[in-house]
Amino acid sequence: MTTPQKVVRHPIVVGSPEFLADPYAHYAWLRENAPVYRGRLAYLGDQDLWMVSRYADCRTLLTDERFQRSPGGKGPGFLEQFPVAAREPMKLLTTYSMIMMDDPAHRRLRMLVVKPFTPRAIARIGERVAELANGLLDRLEPGGPVDLREQFALPIPSTVINEMMGVPDADRDRFQKGTQALIAGAADYGQDSWIREINELTELVRELIEHKRSEPGDDILTGLIHAEEEGDRLDENELVAMAFLLITAGYETTYNLITNAVVTLLDHPDQLDRLRGASGDEELWRGAVEEVLRYNSPVGGTEPVTATEEVVWHDTTIPAGASVVPLTQAANRDPDMFEDPDRFDIDRRPNNHLSFGHGVHYCLGANLARLETRVALGILFERNPNLRLAVDRSELALEPLPLWTRYQTLPVRFG
Repeated sequence: MTTPQKVVRHPIVVGSPEFLADPYAHYAWLRENAPVYRGRLAYLGDQDLWMVSRYADCRTLLTDERFQRSPGGKGPGFLEQFPVAAREPMKLLTTYSMIMMDDPAHRRLRMLVVKPFTPRAIARIGERVAELANGLLDRLEPGGPVDLREQFALPIPSTVINEMMGVPDADRDRFQKGTQALIAGAADYGQDSWIREINELTELVRELIEHKRSEPGDDILTGLIHAEEEGDRLDENELVAMAFLLITAGYETTYNLITNAVVTLLDHPDQLDRLRGASGDEELWRGAVEEVLRYNSPVGGTEPVTATEEVVWHDTTIPAGASVVPLTQAANRDPDMFEDPDRFDIDRRPNNHLSFGHGVHYCLGANLARLETRVALGILFERNPNLRLAVDRSELALEPLPLWTRYQTLPVRFG
């Protein structure tokens, strides 16, 4: 398959306005012309890093021991790019976080944190998602327009994560305020405000941990506190880091996945019509969610890794100490892996996309995100068979964030 060539300005800056105007054309150019490329991410300014774009190479990168997330256990190298005042809260998001660790430290934490994620706990969440989805639709104005992102997609995982964490009603607003800052990042809040909000959220999570040590609840935070493996338990910093990981992975990814799924299905009415006529076909709905994850995932790549030695790849030398990121969105459209990859097809089988990563860092909450999305979409389209955009499709804008596909708003009309 030959992809039409696009004039690409160099270095490619993932997340820049030019990139966001046509990300998949940039991904195609990278796969075909520079599968290992020295480029930039928008939020890192002039800091260069290496990008890998082909499916086979991304899978290799995610399992190759020459690339580590925290070389020597010191945390990711890119922490040095942040101002000194921001490094302490960033450590809770990175150095202490399971997602930024290598084995054996990563394996130790994963064996502990997997325990509360039982099939029974996940199934109970599915029932709650259905209740939340129906309740939200009951309250929304039938004629619209409604911002589906803010008024439907976001409140579902937001409420679920509050309940998973066992946050008391009196602290919900405080928790939500900190969560919004954590999700939005320093760029939206300003560095000083962001650090203040994250520190307040950290204090609240530490208070919750202390409370649940003495008064356990039926929630996942309590499960994490009491999870044990051969006498080993999570320490307090690890618990706070895991709470932050639950928020960022379980909340941010899911509400954007729901949003992206609605946009993608409205863009492909033939596929949507099949789903509308098969409301009870869970297998078809599962296939639809997997294809949205491949075709229009909200996540464009995993966390950067660091080369622990010089690596020569496709005749390109990656120096030791360089940061490297797998562009999983590019991999998910690789014609060497997926037949007719730019076609959205809910019947695609197999569908071995990389949207939840690969290898030891495969997303722990993948099945939860799939479940929340499938249940929410099924109820939304069953109750609104004539759901449509309230604006022209060209007006849907992406947020200027590297490695994310997030729509700023999603105005729709019910029907």
